[in-house]
Amino acid sequence: MEGELSMALKNIIQKRMLVLIGLVLAAVLIIALVQTSDSVDSAEQAVKDSDEDIVLTPVYELNGRALFFFIRGENSFGAATATETWFGWRMETKSESTIPALDNADRIDSYMSDGDGFIFGLFDAADGRSVHIGGMPTDQLPLDERFPKDLLAQSGLADKAVWFIENVPEDRPLPLQLLDENGQELHLLELY
Repeated sequence: MEGELSMALKNIIQKRMLVLIGLVLAAVLIIALVQTSDSVDSAEQAVKDSDEDIVLTPVYELNGRALFFFIRGENSFGAATATETWFGWRMETKSESTIPALDNADRIDSYMSDGDGFIFGLFDAADGRSVHIGGMPTDQLPLDERFPKDLLAQSGLADKAVWFIENVPEDRPLPLQLLDENGQELHLLELY
């Protein structure tokens, strides 16, 4: 009697294990199908699939992460990131804002953030100006080298540049400085 009860208990446990394994495999298959359907072959395609009306310029594609800047129409500028998964590329973040008035080359009037330590903004890089955050220089990308000239003229971004920095410390506020070619401060904002 005891042997039959032990054997019956073993059979119940084996059946439950098989059901559990089947459920786990089904869940993995469903997740894989969803990931595959949301993934594409290139980082650029992942960003473009979310919005066909943008003009993109790649900044980098490194270690399964890609960064792009984009212009939409005549009045929006933004950044987007894509990440590579086992199944292809997916858009990760997208930040966009109205292009600020850039009529004073000695000022920075705005910046944008994706909330994950990536901060960027537009400025007039004429005469060797640069942007620093918390004493650290930012990367700069002249827009004239990356976007069509007619689009830059229409959007007011001709002869402008984008500054950007990744992994900004979370301790805030931080000074956001526009410096001249000699390192003299032209303008200061507090970065929150």
